[in-house]
Amino acid sequence: MTNSKFYDIVKMDGIRVSIPQASHFSIGTSPYYAHQHGLAIDIYPNLTLENIEILSPVSGKIQQIKKLRAPKAKFSDGVDVDYLILLSNPLNSEILWKIMHVNPNVKVGDQIEVGDHLGKTIRNGYFAYWSSPHLHLEIRPINDAIRARGGKSFSLAIEKKNTLNEFSEEINTNQIPIEIHSTYPEMILASLPKHFYHNLFPFYGVKIIVNNLECLLDGGIPHYKIGTVIFQQKNISNNLSPVYIGSQKIGNLHEISGQLGFFKFENIKFLLNDKEIRGISLYLANFLPLMKIVLYNKNEFFFKPKSIQNLRLVAKDFS
Repeated sequence: MTNSKFYDIVKMDGIRVSIPQASHFSIGTSPYYAHQHGLAIDIYPNLTLENIEILSPVSGKIQQIKKLRAPKAKFSDGVDVDYLILLSNPLNSEILWKIMHVNPNVKVGDQIEVGDHLGKTIRNGYFAYWSSPHLHLEIRPINDAIRARGGKSFSLAIEKKNTLNEFSEEINTNQIPIEIHSTYPEMILASLPKHFYHNLFPFYGVKIIVNNLECLLDGGIPHYKIGTVIFQQKNISNNLSPVYIGSQKIGNLHEISGQLGFFKFENIKFLLNDKEIRGISLYLANFLPLMKIVLYNKNEFFFKPKSIQNLRLVAKDFS
């Protein structure tokens, strides 16, 4: 039965994806092909490292469940298996839903509605040690449902209305006071100052500027190499446009697909309290999303919740 606390993140002809209002999601915070080309969505009930029960973001009948061998995890609670779940789409018989990273408690033939329990997340060798458990979702042609490439593109359910300029303060990337949410040996969850965020209704994300447009940024900066830009509307056609956080250029667009743009990060790095870190992972949500600080080594920092620390985005010095 559909849960009233879900909202649509994708809604187009024959395609509807809905997630819990308290969830984060991401298109580009992953190094894998489908994410680097805007063909998959990861849905996070939360951003901790604990496995959690997953509620379905889609409706359909389960067509296939396949247990797969996965790389051996390099962290203590990981497994060496994965599960592929294929569901029919009642709104479009030409496509299937492909779900991964969930140990299913459902079976072939079950009719699933948005909000129904699917199973519990798993973490395996496809995950980095800092990767939070999540449901991986792709939209697949019915005759090409399983392989790693070949997913179908989609558009986020951004409403065609004036976006909200709630936070107009100038962004200074040389000194970013972040508020700590929680600290783990593997990573840190924190909030950026409010003026670092932008709203493309109903989604919030980190604000970037492309062609003088305020857009959303998604991805792992710079550790996943390619960043994802979310535009309010489709058909932004100016490739090679520079991408800025505040006045700091972080790359140039090299590909545009509908309302998504992609760019390689330039020679940038982040410092946390003047110590270099691997990067930050960004997410989208219908509230101000948390970000993840990714460390080079475990147990590099320990901060109290609600403490304020200093993050800096600077150009790498190769001299």
